[in-house]
Amino acid sequence: MCGRYTLHANKKALAEAIALALPEDYKPNYNIGPGRETLSIATRENVQVASTMMHWGLRTPHNFHINARIETSDTAPRFRESWHAYRCLLPANGFYEWYQDGITKQPYYIYPPQDTLHYFAGLWFPSTGYESPPSFVILTTKANTSIRSIHERMPVILKQKSQVSWLDGTLNTRDVQSLASKVILEKHTVSRRVNSVQNEDSRLIEATTPLTDDQMMFF
Repeated sequence: MCGRYTLHANKKALAEAIALALPEDYKPNYNIGPGRETLSIATRENVQVASTMMHWGLRTPHNFHINARIETSDTAPRFRESWHAYRCLLPANGFYEWYQDGITKQPYYIYPPQDTLHYFAGLWFPSTGYESPPSFVILTTKANTSIRSIHERMPVILKQKSQVSWLDGTLNTRDVQSLASKVILEKHTVSRRVNSVQNEDSRLIEATTPLTDDQMMFF
């Protein structure tokens, strides 16, 4: 799954990377969690709109969805309309995942080589009123060999050359799963400070060990 990620590129570098103007309220964040507002590159009816800020998570009467499984998102009643009409990309520098070790969970920071920008495939949902801003979910797939030892699921990550094909609706579920399986990722353990979304500083992605962790606590 994907429950936390980072987007810490500065405005100038990020605007150049995505070749789009950024919203005025964009700011780097080392600990983006569900319910937070973050940057999305969105399309409507397979036509690119722009980079825009959206809320992470789809609230329904009985649930709060932050992820959708790529294997069923094209047919699941909750997501199929967005699959066909409202796709998006979520720029990211990396993401966090927790490895269950007995009664504790050890957080890992997972990122592409050279800490390059990558993109999660997502689905978005238009606003339905003043108190319901545009929102998105991140698509997940089976973890590839890079991180399978930590978790069985991972976000769908697309390289830059696949972005247009995703946004214009060309890629189907099988195509996306195949591309995600080939992504190479690196990882290291990080401080349990990342457990709290109130912590957003750059120290969160620094490599650490349980013995040097400055906030040993159960999670």
